[in-house]
Amino acid sequence: MEGFAEFFKKYKWRVLLVAFGVLFAILIFSIGFWRTLLLFFIIAVCLLFGTLLDQGGRERVRQFFGALFKSK
Repeated sequence: MEGFAEFFKKYKWRVLLVAFGVLFAILIFSIGFWRTLLLFFIIAVCLLFGTLLDQGGRERVRQFFGALFKSK
């Protein structure tokens, strides 16, 4: 198992991006291009909200959208 840990440490981004590419290709061929993009968009939005909630709860979400939509 140490051999894999060392391999992963050395080639972490290659392994992760190849795994992502394989997952993306499987999704493209099984559910289609637009549905795959919609799925990744929904995941990204959920990740954003989760990160904001972890950083400071509802107040952090309010700050983010306040800064995003503030009038000039």
